Formats: sequence, structure tokens, C-alpha cells
Amino acid sequence: MSVNGKGLYAVKNTVAFFVLHCCFGLAVSHANESLTLALSGVIEDKCEITIPSSSPFDFSQQLIHSTTLSIDCNQTMLVALRSEYGGLKLNQTQDENRIIAAYDIDLKIESIQFNMSANSFDIQQEQRFNAGEKIPFATSGSLEISLPEALVYAGKYTDILHVEVYPNFTMQGI
Repeated sequence: MSVNGKGLYAVKNTVAFFVLHCCFGLAVSHANESLTLALSGVIEDKCEITIPSSSPFDFSQQLIHSTTLSIDCNQTMLVALRSEYGGLKLNQTQDENRIIAAYDIDLKIESIQFNMSANSFDIQQEQRFNAGEKIPFATSGSLEISLPEALVYAGKYTDILHVEVYPNFTMQGI
């Protein structure tokens, strides 16, 4: 060591360099380590259809009725239709003499370019229609039901039209 203090200065700088070097070396060894995180998420299948303003269609005076549908599906879908009686059934007749007035159905979902037409007689057994490759998410559609001819026999006519939507797993290769 020097008497003038310059040697003490050199020793202090060397010790400081050594301490910084050790800390820096430790920082470098930590920087080379890695961290792995497992990430996941699940979104449940959702495919719903509703009629916002539901009122029965009365074909006593009017041959065409239409309504708006709300559709919310988070994947491609199938549309299923089924008519309970195959048309408007006159309730006062026995099954062997039953009178049924068939009607036409038009369903349109413009956001996915889906247009489907069916006759109530043809959907007595459920029919499923592929709605294509586009996912509708929250959208709307229109349903129109029309009678080709007016009802003529006295009495009450009824039918129940079932309209359902399902996720289309076949479009996903399942």
C-alpha cells in the first residue's frame, strides 16, 4: 500500500469490481433459467334459438305468418324441424277421417347465408338441415309459415312446429 492513499484507492476499486462481477455473474446464471406455465381454457358448446315475441299463428283469416328468431350458437350448427301432425289438423275428426292442411315453412338466417324451405307433411319425422360452415354467434333469422289454400272445414285446427338448433360436430370432424 502506498502512503499517499493512491494504493488504497486501487484496492477499493478492485474489491468493488470483484463484488460487481460476482453479482453480475449470478444475474447471468438466473437469466439462463426458464419458466414454463400450463395455460388452458374451456368454452362450453352453446346453441340456442328463441322467438323474442311469441304469439300463436292464427290461420283463420291470414294465410301467411312470420316471426323473427334470435339465434346464439358458438360453432357451426344443424337446424332440425318437426311437425307434430304434418300440418294443421282439424281436431273434431277421427284419426281415420282426419283432415290436415299442409303448410310451407321458410327459414332464413342471412348472417350465415342459410335459406331452408320445407313442407309440414315432409317433416312429420324430424329433418335436420346443415346450416353451413359459418358460425352464427348472436344473430337473427326469420321464419315464415304459409298455407297454400284457406282453411274450409269448420272447427279448430292445430299443429306444433318444433324448430331446434344443434352444434354440428360433423363439420368439426368429430
